[in-house]
Amino acid sequence: MLRVSVKSRDALKSFELFSGKKESISKQKMEGQSSVEKRVIVVAMDGSTEAESALLWFANNIYKKGDEVVVVHCLHHTAHYTMGSVWAPVDAQAVARAFEEESKHATKVCSQLTDLLHKYEIVGKVMQLQGDPGHQIVTTAEECRASFIVVGCRGIGVIRRTVLGSVSDYIVHHSNIPVLVYRH
Repeated sequence: MLRVSVKSRDALKSFELFSGKKESISKQKMEGQSSVEKRVIVVAMDGSTEAESALLWFANNIYKKGDEVVVVHCLHHTAHYTMGSVWAPVDAQAVARAFEEESKHATKVCSQLTDLLHKYEIVGKVMQLQGDPGHQIVTTAEECRASFIVVGCRGIGVIRRTVLGSVSDYIVHHSNIPVLVYRH
């Protein structure tokens, strides 16, 4: 299943850029110069098989030579910020070890993502970010002036998504550029 969010005319133009329905022509070409707009695509990856499926689908169906691909992986520690309470204090060293283990895991995931880019013959870079994944992905896409965002969907249930939240839902609702949600 493929779901795309388009909220404005500019977003619709960006969608046309990656859908292949119209040629991607920059403002300069419209004014008589001959330069083609370079697409910047942000691909959100969490290391899951669903995210890898989304990257493979992107490589086979949308990616074009010359695209600038930015693969984003977010490290989010907030689960540890809420550990412990007045009644059950947490061991600070245990939290520090958990942070360190998560950081090592994120570095390993980013290395694997770099390998996937080479495997699928995608020219791009991998960025490791820290913080809330949805917010970081949307912010990075805006900073990179991305044409669109590609994200996988794990297909978690309605109740679990309502309680835990969904990164893909956050991105769809907060992004000002088109979002392609790949559901395997």
